[in-house]
Amino acid sequence: MFLEGSEYIDDMLFIGDVHGKTITYESLINNAKGCSIQVGDFGFKGEHKWHLNNVNHKYHQILFGNHDHHPFINEEHSLGKFGYIEDKGIFFVSGAFSIDQKYRIEDLDWFRNEELNYQESISCIELYEKVKPNIIVSHDCPYDIRKYFFGYDDRNPTCSLLQLLLNYHKPKFWVFGHHHKSKDEIIDGTRFVCLKELGTIEINLNEYR
Repeated sequence: MFLEGSEYIDDMLFIGDVHGKTITYESLINNAKGCSIQVGDFGFKGEHKWHLNNVNHKYHQILFGNHDHHPFINEEHSLGKFGYIEDKGIFFVSGAFSIDQKYRIEDLDWFRNEELNYQESISCIELYEKVKPNIIVSHDCPYDIRKYFFGYDDRNPTCSLLQLLLNYHKPKFWVFGHHHKSKDEIIDGTRFVCLKELGTIEINLNEYR
């Protein structure tokens, strides 16, 4: 999690999917004004972790997607499965459904815990209802937003969970990746931003608190 006292850093850089392009990632965070969150799909392979040795994880964190090495999800560079960063007002939800899982090898480049399980989803909903955040970062996005932006009409556990959160409480700002396209639009009072691969957006958190 972020450094104690980093709440005084109000600038937050969000970074799109990296997919193993770690040199570019390091360049982006080195030029960040404050802290950063990478929105998932940092890399398929475990060795991508070692490129994070030069990164100050007290300021720069990764939210796991579906193309990540999930055995590392509880280590210092990862935000974890879901949660609320109270001093920054950011709620986060990891994971996504892999449509290409039949082409991947379990426990090598695909993991069964790439999405929240039932109990984790219940706990996520309970926390969300309690804190009612104004800023959300996730790897995928709610079902309605997927359909509006990209035309997808399929449902999966993650986009359904995120839709439940949106139905309960509309945040001011929601940023995500996963779809490798750039989108930025206010929908029903919420600004939704989809980041392309290595795309970025830097905001001042005070604008949305």
